[in-house]
Amino acid sequence: MSLSMVMPIGIYSAQTGMTQAQKTFEKAAQAIASGISARVNPADMYVASGLDSTIRSAHKAIENAQNGYNFVAQADSSLASVTGNFNRIKELSVQAANGIYTDSQRSAIQAEINQNVEQIKQTFANSTFNGKQTLNIVTPENPSISPTMDFMVSPDTSSSISYDPNMTMDSLNFDVSTPEAARNTMGQVDKIIEDINSKRSEIGAVQAGFEGAINQQTNNILSSSAALSSIQDTDYVSAIAELKQSQFSMELMAKVMKTVMNSERYVLDLLQ
Repeated sequence: MSLSMVMPIGIYSAQTGMTQAQKTFEKAAQAIASGISARVNPADMYVASGLDSTIRSAHKAIENAQNGYNFVAQADSSLASVTGNFNRIKELSVQAANGIYTDSQRSAIQAEINQNVEQIKQTFANSTFNGKQTLNIVTPENPSISPTMDFMVSPDTSSSISYDPNMTMDSLNFDVSTPEAARNTMGQVDKIIEDINSKRSEIGAVQAGFEGAINQQTNNILSSSAALSSIQDTDYVSAIAELKQSQFSMELMAKVMKTVMNSERYVLDLLQ
């Protein structure tokens, strides 16, 4: 009678061990597949959630900063392009300042200057990014001022970079009909080129600000990612070891159950 009572207890113990080993196996397999540790507790998950939010926000801040950089880069490219046109106007003005030319020759020089002016206006008109003007040239003919643009470059709402798209420029009406008018145009163009160089320096400072913001947020992402990894990432060596250990335990429990069941049949045969 005592033997018949021992056998069910052995089967129960083996089944319990089998169930525990199977749960361990499943957790280890899930941790390996998902890359997330099965040992993350609620407190860790709270911290991990905050770090994940920080990382996502930093990525968006980098995207904003990169867009801002590209925006002002378009403005700088346009200014570099029109500088060539203004240099050509300066050359033609120097040429026209020579009293040797006839009226018809001056008219030809004036026509080329006018052509360069049209190219300059077209370049400024086409200086856009995402449908917005990257430059607003304020002249006596166009006195309207555009608002300053702000680019959010950090998850902190107080951190932004401002860019003023406005650039004050003398009139683009150039006259070389006489040597005196041509000399006036020379001085006018020199002032415009000086203003362009000043604006490009301003844009360079803004670009440096965007680059600094990108570097800062990249460092934030790296540090936050490292912290998040230490909290929730799977320790693959331990997970694989648990997987193999639980697999071995399940095989062992299966053999124990088989042995116990065979022993129980043997006892029953004896009792018969």
